[in-house]
Amino acid sequence: MDLIVQGQTFLLTYGPPFVAGIAILVVGSWVAGIVQRGVATTLERVGKVELTLARFLASLSRYLILVVVVLAALSQFGIQTASLIAVFGAAGLAVGLALQGTLSNVAAGVMLLAFRPYRVGDRIDAGGVQGMVEAIDLFVTDIRTDDNVQVLIPNGKIWGDKVVNHSKYQSKRLDFEVTVPDEADVESACARLVKLAAGDPRCLANPAPEAIIVKYAKDSVTVLLRSWCKPADEGAMRSSMNLALRNLSKSNFAGG
Repeated sequence: MDLIVQGQTFLLTYGPPFVAGIAILVVGSWVAGIVQRGVATTLERVGKVELTLARFLASLSRYLILVVVVLAALSQFGIQTASLIAVFGAAGLAVGLALQGTLSNVAAGVMLLAFRPYRVGDRIDAGGVQGMVEAIDLFVTDIRTDDNVQVLIPNGKIWGDKVVNHSKYQSKRLDFEVTVPDEADVESACARLVKLAAGDPRCLANPAPEAIIVKYAKDSVTVLLRSWCKPADEGAMRSSMNLALRNLSKSNFAGG
């Protein structure tokens, strides 16, 4: 009889908190999942947040809710959560110090994905490497160089250094310095240079190419030929223009 009474007392004392703790865990896990999906869906619909960052923020929101849920459930079980928070805080600080470099890369990755100084498919100079961006994640940026080599650069190195994005704008200016002999008709030479650039199929009509006299010497004049092309056409146009300018210089700009 005493055993039954003790059992009833135990159930009445610890049963409701236990049930409440289990309920908090179940409902909290369900809510955390809904919040995660909601955050991910909202950020993806907005379209201004990279998919990687959207998923990271969604997962972060879920885990933050789960931490609160676990602490609330433990308090229902009669466990002092204040001491646990202190222990977890100290452990988190120790882990943070041990993974300082990794966490700095994650923080830099979040900043890169949020501010987007470059995107997948852009051609950039970053971390001493030039090439095409293949992927951006929270730890590294994947770059494919011109000789088809994969280079993984830690995001912390990129965020703390200069980044040159060759694909940011729709056009890029190419400058060519040409030496015109003094005996040649300089105005005619400038007109031929502009015509030569405009004749290249990759040269943009707007802005139009132009020739500017930048330096006089005793027996020559230096002309700067400026032309514009799409970033993807830079290499091909630079090569063809250099060849055409070489042939034009060999003719000493003779003729009209």
